[in-house]
Amino acid sequence: MAVVWQFAIIELDKKTLFTGVILEEIPFVYQKQISKFQNLQKLIRSYFIQRAINQKITIRIGEEKVQTQTDKYGSFFVAIDNFKQNPVSITLSDDFPLEIIQKYPIKFKNTSGTFDVISDIDDTIIVSYSANFYKRIKTLLTNSPKDRSVVRFTSKLFEVFCKKNARIFYISKSESNLFNMLTTFIEHNNLPKGSLILTPYLKFHELFLSKKGKDFKINYIRFILENSENKKFVLLGDDSQKDLEVYTIIAEEYPIRILKIFIRQTNKIRPKSHGAFWKKLQAMEIPTKYFKSMDDVGEEINLF
Repeated sequence: MAVVWQFAIIELDKKTLFTGVILEEIPFVYQKQISKFQNLQKLIRSYFIQRAINQKITIRIGEEKVQTQTDKYGSFFVAIDNFKQNPVSITLSDDFPLEIIQKYPIKFKNTSGTFDVISDIDDTIIVSYSANFYKRIKTLLTNSPKDRSVVRFTSKLFEVFCKKNARIFYISKSESNLFNMLTTFIEHNNLPKGSLILTPYLKFHELFLSKKGKDFKINYIRFILENSENKKFVLLGDDSQKDLEVYTIIAEEYPIRILKIFIRQTNKIRPKSHGAFWKKLQAMEIPTKYFKSMDDVGEEINLF
């Protein structure tokens, strides 16, 4: 029986984004603490679930119908104008509403805050060891979400952002298979329940073939900025992958929209490949902070 996974309705100033994945069976959902072996077993199984690929779907919003189609990964992405807070359902060709499998929020309303936050996930809110492939895989496979470590600085900074009525957009190159693991971690650590934008739901063999380029993040961040009027944004990431490069490109394209950029240093030494991007950011005079520990950013929190 097909189900809807990672469904989100993200309200922006100009458009409302509907995004999600259609799977052919129900994936595992964390409901209680599980053992390391169970975590390994459930996670691996998620990469063998079939996706509803290239299928026509109908999104019903009250009496209105929006037609779209899933892609080769079972994902859909559609933006509509003038969204009204009506009941929403999703159907395939048989016109029977699909079950939405998640306890995490679906609707993410706009706020009246003067700025919003775009945050990475791995090594930005959750310690993932992204720079070390074997350590990252071991941590992912053996540690359940409630056993994973939170990045303390990010947790403290989010508390300040929420008081300013800023909402969080989590944009990560983690695949959709990890959606429930990540949302369980967010809820367990009392982090803001922001919308998650993840890369496609993968089959096992695609883990070794899929290339998650920086364009994925850039395109989604552009979409959010271009449909958010003149609201400013804080960009939060780390130096284990391409956050610094992505945020530099975004800052060059939207310099007056970027309020501040935070980059967490994940190793003892900063990657040499990041030097050119760091210099570009400094030349643009956009407020930036490349930090290593909570002690490096204590004063920064008081500036918001």
